[in-house]
Amino acid sequence: MLTFALAFIPLAGLGVMAWWLPPEIVLPAVSAVALAAAAVVAVVAFSMPATSRPGPVTAWDVAGALTLIGCAAAILGEIEPVIEYLKPLPERSPSRG
Repeated sequence: MLTFALAFIPLAGLGVMAWWLPPEIVLPAVSAVALAAAAVVAVVAFSMPATSRPGPVTAWDVAGALTLIGCAAAILGEIEPVIEYLKPLPERSPSRG
């Protein structure tokens, strides 16, 4: 049950990101969040004791699914809009007001 809760927290964040970010930035952001969530779930899965009869879906399965989502978003997204989005704005000279 804890695994599913950990998996749904980043999904809520992904929904908020899709709403607030420009459309060309959403896939790279989904990739970063999904891969970070996969790492967190994998650490939780590693720290959980192994049971003799695991359920149908384990924390490792959730980490793998999040990794797959993150890699697919990274493949489908493009880097150029991210570079333009993160590029610092040119400084204005004081004489131009």
